[in-house]
Amino acid sequence: MKEQDHENDAPGLNKVFNIIVNTRPKTFNEKEIAFKQVVQLAYENPVFNDIIEYSVSYSKGEDKKPKGTLTEGESVHVKEGMVFDVERANRS
Repeated sequence: MKEQDHENDAPGLNKVFNIIVNTRPKTFNEKEIAFKQVVQLAYENPVFNDIIEYSVSYSKGEDKKPKGTLTEGESVHVKEGMVFDVERANRS
């Protein structure tokens, strides 16, 4: 076997994280999750425009930042059992 064949065997490389998004269990297989990815897990076919606004908060994150918020363009390290709350609102 070539060395490349073992690249996917690295510990933690293909880890699947069980997270909660708006009280629903979801799986995610990347180490970092971005604002838009969380919104897409929360809402089927979310609309990103100047009228709709999303707010994302999380808890049960890493020890150095166990809770916080995400804004567009930001991401956070994913931890098993992490909880995300996503709210959608119309801008007035």
